[in-house]
Amino acid sequence: MPTSVRSGGWSVGSIAAVALLALGPVPLLRAAAAEPPAPFRDCAECPEMVRMPAGTFVMGTPTADPHLAATRAESQAVIVSIGKPFALGKVEVTRREYRAFINDSGYDVRAPCRSWDEALGRFSDDRARGWENPGRPREARDDHPVACVSWNDAISYVQWLAHKTGKAYRLPSEAEWEYAARAGSNALRPWGDAATDGCDFANLYDLASREVYAFGFEPVRCRDGYPDVAPVGALRANAFGLYDMIGNVAEWVQDCATDSYVGRPRDARAWVWGGGCTRRVVRGGSWLSPAERARSAFRDSGEATERADYVGLRVALDLDGRAEAR
Repeated sequence: MPTSVRSGGWSVGSIAAVALLALGPVPLLRAAAAEPPAPFRDCAECPEMVRMPAGTFVMGTPTADPHLAATRAESQAVIVSIGKPFALGKVEVTRREYRAFINDSGYDVRAPCRSWDEALGRFSDDRARGWENPGRPREARDDHPVACVSWNDAISYVQWLAHKTGKAYRLPSEAEWEYAARAGSNALRPWGDAATDGCDFANLYDLASREVYAFGFEPVRCRDGYPDVAPVGALRANAFGLYDMIGNVAEWVQDCATDSYVGRPRDARAWVWGGGCTRRVVRGGSWLSPAERARSAFRDSGEATERADYVGLRVALDLDGRAEAR
């Protein structure tokens, strides 16, 4: 991977991003006060979709620590242009929607799934857990987000959805995901910089979670009403009309995992290798995320075969002329 050109500890791209941020909101983004377009579905079992506008934004956080592995790429902020509208799931894919895929396709989702083991007091790979019985929440409903889904499982789901509808359903790229999560905001989070202001918007490891789960790190100092996974859409939407972009369950995206943004596409394309990759990017954090991970630009990754009860998915859709006119 090429080495970044740096000046005084900052990459040239990050300096440009900082300069653009200093000018105020990035041009072409939908105004935060604008009314989101009406959602639509392509079939009864399909996720509800919301049209995202074209625009330009700063991907990453120029002030993030470049010396920490968790934020190295994020610190190499780049200006990204989303050249045309696309659609993104209004909420995370639900257990009801995923069950329709399983029942129709016969897809075999195998164990194990990484889940919190109360007896051991830690996460472990549990062969008794899967998307039907994830462990969290204790009584999973149809309107909870599906979890215990690997990246490979997520790809199989969107391929089934594309075949069923004849539409170009897929996973979002990392750039599309962050653009949609920010929803016009240059702040650390869609609602502002302070994590404690976000319990109306995001289901995180908060004071209610700490009463049930002692994870050994500081909770977000507010209460969102859910100690672990919440039903989709239970909290407030961001300015683009999307729910749970931060928190609840983390979400697979299309991109290969990398610890640098140097050389990444400056448009909506996913950054993938010609020969494929074994690790993929996960975005958004989850119900067990501390404040420092509950940010629009924070990124994580996992093996494409891994499943966890705090990781699910959200789908994207390339818009045809009919959908764009809605």
